[in-house]
Amino acid sequence: MQPKLAVVLMAVVMASRTALGGAVLELQTTEYSENPPIIGTVEISTEGKQSRIEITSVSSNESGGMIYRSNKKEMVAMDHTAQEYYVIDQPTMDRMAAQVRAAMEQTEAALEAMPPEERALAEQMIQRPLSQEQQSAPETELRATGRNDKIAGRSCKYYDVMQDGRKIRDLCVTPWNDMPEGRQAAHAMMELADFFENMRNAFAGAGGLEVMDRQQEMFAYMEELDGYPVLSRDYDASGKLESESRLTGARSEKIGSSLFEPPPTYQQLALQ
Repeated sequence: MQPKLAVVLMAVVMASRTALGGAVLELQTTEYSENPPIIGTVEISTEGKQSRIEITSVSSNESGGMIYRSNKKEMVAMDHTAQEYYVIDQPTMDRMAAQVRAAMEQTEAALEAMPPEERALAEQMIQRPLSQEQQSAPETELRATGRNDKIAGRSCKYYDVMQDGRKIRDLCVTPWNDMPEGRQAAHAMMELADFFENMRNAFAGAGGLEVMDRQQEMFAYMEELDGYPVLSRDYDASGKLESESRLTGARSEKIGSSLFEPPPTYQQLALQ
């Protein structure tokens, strides 16, 4: 083969690899705590430091999406049924958190002014949020089980997540290097993790952090184990299976910039 032709062919191969710069992960989720179980699908698309997550409930046909734009440090939350979206950035988070804290302070003041019996009843009725210290969940511990599996064609290793001596979750983790465009996807998800951490910090002391805490735990597992949980199961206090997230597909794909924008026909809502 002529040297110049070999160089050209190598350039074409490298360009084709670069063209497949995005990653798409497809998952199925099942909530066994409901009867019948609620089944949903999740599609995570990443390219560079941007990501888009599409969530669909198979049971109810409801769907929503979330776009994280790293260059603007903002989240776009979409309601596909209503064809609406709103944008969350740091100033918006700070403003909303301040409003929540102000409302909580007013509620606290009103409760303190009540007689003890009425205050106890009022606290029970409004499910008074716990303080930040009381909200802190017990520490969790990851334990390798030595078991291996294959989920959606991806080899993975099992880990038990222990809390207060009992298993609350198990994970089967595939190394990022064994996932399509795994390192790129990992970087994008860590960018998303940073955004959620900023959101959690903004709302610290304002209550309602359980969902963010759960998501941050998953990001922490990915970072510590240097891989993606292709299977995740949660268990309730009795050890009964509560929910499951299972990878159904993973691929490299060229993703256009339009994917990281809300549909042009959607109406943007203002967050007060």
